Amino acid sequence: MKHVTPVAPLGSAWWDVVSKSNHELLSEVGWPELVQQVAKAYNSLPDSERAHAAILAASSGEIGAIDLYGPAYGLPKAISGYNSYWQYGYGDPPPQTLIVVGFDSSLLMNFQDCTLIALITTPFNIQNDETIDHRIIYVCHNLRMPWPVFWQRFQYFG
Repeated sequence: MKHVTPVAPLGSAWWDVVSKSNHELLSEVGWPELVQQVAKAYNSLPDSERAHAAILAASSGEIGAIDLYGPAYGLPKAISGYNSYWQYGYGDPPPQTLIVVGFDSSLLMNFQDCTLIALITTPFNIQNDETIDHRIIYVCHNLRMPWPVFWQRFQYFG
């Protein structure tokens, strides 16, 4: 994914003009803040649980943010069923705890328990995919099926 840096200050009149003509600028707003929210959830886990945790990301925005900014917070790379990212798999051993980023509540039925942690926000309340379509962070435990079965069904394209 190509990283684009905006030259107009967020929330300015010039930003409004520029962001309407370049959707890529809009899609990356809030990435550092998103990763800070994910890191807060990840780091709130007990050490024993964090050792077997993964971050399950819904789309290229969440994946890009976590993989770009996450190492500075000690986060593992994202796992995802999104497009070809699915081919990277879920890790070995499979995670026991997931920080679930950007999915709607329909995914939650695959787990025995999930807790809503935060709503994703952006600076200046700028609306993008993460704040409109992918806006919730959960912590989930106890996948209801074996990981290989879940993962085989989990690939999706966007």
